[in-house]
Amino acid sequence: MSWQDEVDEIEARREAARAMGGPEAVERQHARGRLTVRERLERLADPGSIEEQAPLAGESTRDAAGRAIDFQPANYLLALARVDGRPIVVGGEDFTQRGGSPSPSGLRRSVYAETLAIQLRRPLVRFLEGGGGSVAGQARRDPSGGTAATRR
Repeated sequence: MSWQDEVDEIEARREAARAMGGPEAVERQHARGRLTVRERLERLADPGSIEEQAPLAGESTRDAAGRAIDFQPANYLLALARVDGRPIVVGGEDFTQRGGSPSPSGLRRSVYAETLAIQLRRPLVRFLEGGGGSVAGQARRDPSGGTAATRR
């Protein structure tokens, strides 16, 4: 029995995760004067200390035979690292995918970052970017009419 199909799928997932949103998306990030989340992590952490957690996490579409035909990596980077020799948990959205909007697997990873930091008793460093959620959209869901930020 050969495991070559499984090995090939794992390598394809690794390549997709390393590519983030692809070369064009990375270039757009750089054109805005911003680093990617991986570049930020590499600049923050001590050299050789980064241990990315579940780098193959994501969502795939499969054909009738169960073979992966598409893979979208989670758009939240989660890692253990060291800064000045001190251990940390670090996470951040990958804005080269979906503009940083959380995917289901990315959202689970961002919540897990908090749990992991508590369990390991390490500081949590987050790379944040973007405007956040829609205040107006939240007001439509809030039966009380929203907060002071949404009332006129």
